[in-house]
Amino acid sequence: MAFILKLYLIWGLSMFALGLILLYPFFAIIIWSSNNKLLKATYYVNRLWAVFTYVMILVPVKRIRKTKLNNSEPYIFVSNHSSFLDIPAVQLIVNQFVIFLGKRSLATAPLFGWMFRNLHICVDRGNPEKTEEMFRKCLTKLEQGFSIGVFPEGTQNRTPPTLNKFKDGAFILAIRAQRPIVPVTIVSNWKIWPALAPRLSWSPLILVQHEPIPTKGMTLKDVAELRVKVKEVIETELKTRYPKEYNL
Repeated sequence: MAFILKLYLIWGLSMFALGLILLYPFFAIIIWSSNNKLLKATYYVNRLWAVFTYVMILVPVKRIRKTKLNNSEPYIFVSNHSSFLDIPAVQLIVNQFVIFLGKRSLATAPLFGWMFRNLHICVDRGNPEKTEEMFRKCLTKLEQGFSIGVFPEGTQNRTPPTLNKFKDGAFILAIRAQRPIVPVTIVSNWKIWPALAPRLSWSPLILVQHEPIPTKGMTLKDVAELRVKVKEVIETELKTRYPKEYNL
C-alpha cells in the first residue's frame, strides 16, 4: 500500500508540474505584458492548470457557493490550508483571478518561483518594513480591482481538519481596505493530498465559498473580532463534516 501511495504522490506531483510547464508560456506573456487587463486573464490560465491537475489525479470537484459574488468587485478570500494543492483548489471555486500572499521561500522554487513572485505577493515575516510594503502592494492591487487570497494559518496545517491559530494579516488588510472578506472552506484536500504524504487517500474535492463578511466602518480595534468571526465560519463547516475529528 505504501508503495502505491508513493507512486500516486509521484504521479500527482508530475501532473502538477506538467500543467505548469505546458501553461508557462501564457504566464510569461502575461507577466511581460505588464497589462492589468491581461493580468486578469490569468484566472483562465490558473483555472485550466487547476482543472488539468485534478482531472489527471482522478479527483472530482464539488463546488458549493452560499451566495453569488460580484466578480467585478475585489474581495479578500480567506481559506484553511492543509495541502500544496490549496492554491489551485481556491481557483476552482472563485470565479476571478486571485493574487495570493505566500511565503518568500515560494519565490525561490525552480520554475514556479519566477511565476509566483511576478504574479503574487511574497510575505517576509518578522520584518516590519517588508510587512508594511506587503500591505501597500495589497492595497494597490485591491484598488486596481484585484482580489487577494490569504491562508491565515500561515503555513500548511499538519493536524487537519482542525485549524491552527489564525494570524492577523488578512483581517488588518480587509479593514484597512474596507473590503469584504469571503471565507472559503477547503473541506477535503487534507484527505487527498495532505502535507504529510503517508496519510494520502482518495477523496472527492469539496469546496465551500461562504457569504462575504463586510468590514465597512470597522477599525483596527475590530481585528480580533473579525478574525474570530471568519474562523468560526470555516471551522463550523469542518465540524459539520468531520465531527469525529473534532470529538463532537
